[in-house]
Formats: sequence, structure tokens, C-alpha cells
Amino acid sequence: MPIGIKRNFLPISIICLVCSTTLGLKVNGAVTNGADIYCFMRNGGNTHEPSWEAAYQFIKSKKQGLFKTSPKQAASLIVEEVVQDPAKYADCINYLGDLYTGESSSIGINDNKESEVNSTEKTPKGKYIDRYNY
Repeated sequence: MPIGIKRNFLPISIICLVCSTTLGLKVNGAVTNGADIYCFMRNGGNTHEPSWEAAYQFIKSKKQGLFKTSPKQAASLIVEEVVQDPAKYADCINYLGDLYTGESSSIGINDNKESEVNSTEKTPKGKYIDRYNY
């Protein structure tokens, strides 16, 4: 009799496993991501730094496991999410360059050419500055 119970238990457990994984995917469909947080804060008027810190902390806390997400990986996750759904993040596309450069940009177009020259002279020439090197 115990052998018959084991034979019947295997198909039932497989069905339960398959059903639980498909239900889990449907629940996770409406979860916010790092791009949602970054874009919401930037559209709210915040600069790059507080928006980036909030999004990066969210991405780090969301990923569970032995290894943590590096800042470069988190930035690429945000860019990947925006590129996958450009209609949802239409207002955020202007801010993607700030994830990889040193300055924070605004949506407005700057007509003053002298301010652009001054902003490029802030970083020393020939020296690579990695903003995500903690």
C-alpha cells in the first residue's frame, strides 16, 4: 500500500508545483521596478543623486541571494526597463544619460553655449572618473 501512495503523490506534487509557479508570475506582474522609482522621482523635480540612490536601494533590496547588485548593473537594469517599454517611460528617456555621466540634466533646452563649455571643463581631461565606484 505505501508504494501506491508514493506513485500517486508524484503527479499531484508536480501539478501543485506547476500551478504555484504560474500563479507567482501573475502576482509579480504589477511590481514596481527601479526604473519606475527613478523616473517618478526625476519627473517630480529631483536631481539625479537622490533619484539614483532611491532606485539603487530598491534594486539592491529586491534582489535576494549571495551576491549584491553592483551600481553598474543597477544602472543597466534601469536602462533595460526603459528601453523595453518606451511608451511607459516616455518622460524618462531624457534622463538615461545621467546614469552614465557625471552631471544631472534638466528637461529644458539650454541655449547658452558658454555654460556647456564650462560643464565639460569640470572633469580633468584624460582622466576617467567612474561615478559608480564605491
